[in-house]
Amino acid sequence: MAQGNGSNTGFSHVSALTERESPRGWTFDVVISEGETERHADVALAWVDYEYWSHGTISPSTIAEYVVRAVLEADPKRELPEKFDCSTARRWVRDLDRRVRDML
Repeated sequence: MAQGNGSNTGFSHVSALTERESPRGWTFDVVISEGETERHADVALAWVDYEYWSHGTISPSTIAEYVVRAVLEADPKRELPEKFDCSTARRWVRDLDRRVRDML
């Protein structure tokens, strides 16, 4: 479970609850806890992005959590859509690749 510091990011936990395989990779039900509030997002992660970020060293669900965490740390006011692909997050956060790799 990826954790923010809660004080300046606005979220305290990011966790992938369920995993579904797809022809291109996986889709995760990710919950973002913000104090007493929780919100969910369906986060898709393609095989190619998983390999790029992790080289297979950690689980795909952890990479999905790291991507969500990196987006929220870079832009705490961002409202995440209910469904998005991790590759889309690269357009939202210019240095997303570095941020995700730094979490490894």
